[in-house]
Amino acid sequence: MPKTLEFIVGHLPRVTLDEVRRFSNTVEIRNAPAFAAELYAFVQERLESVELPPSMENEVETVEKTLARKTAALRTDIRWVPSQTDIQRGRAVLLEAFEQPHNLPLPDFARLANKSRQQIYKDIKARRLLALNVGPRGRRLPDWQLDPVKRQLTQIVLQAAPEVDIWTLYRALSEPLEGLAGRSPVEAVTADSVDAVAKAVFNVLGVH
Repeated sequence: MPKTLEFIVGHLPRVTLDEVRRFSNTVEIRNAPAFAAELYAFVQERLESVELPPSMENEVETVEKTLARKTAALRTDIRWVPSQTDIQRGRAVLLEAFEQPHNLPLPDFARLANKSRQQIYKDIKARRLLALNVGPRGRRLPDWQLDPVKRQLTQIVLQAAPEVDIWTLYRALSEPLEGLAGRSPVEAVTADSVDAVAKAVFNVLGVH
């Protein structure tokens, strides 16, 4: 069977009882479900016996070849490698975000959280706290994690996305989202909306 007809037969919708009633004025139907099944089988058999002209079969092959060609064009044999300029520009962006006033040095965060530095390190390792790191500059923690609700949101995201790098999570939590009326998740979250806001973050990250 040509591929086009094979696809049509495989996706042929079932005959419904409402459709069977269209024949009630023409023939006497004693068993509507059985009639619907027989009618469906009959249409399938008729379709399977159809032979497409060579021109249509060639057209199908042409479409498949076109799709294959377009797919191949999206691939490259050469892996992209960032230039030194790209690396420097990316590092400058990270440093700018790292040094924002709301990102606190670890000792300051520990003092405000009334915890020891050792406990903060443990929380970071256990993904209970989000900490940013840029080379030898130490770690900084967003101060929104001093708020219990915002910390809960951050922990949910950290635990559910272990494969996503910290900087990506940081931006997903701190940058405005259209679905949150232009507010960032940490700005929009409330005690009653933690799960809903977390879902919005997961949608951005592609985590399900």
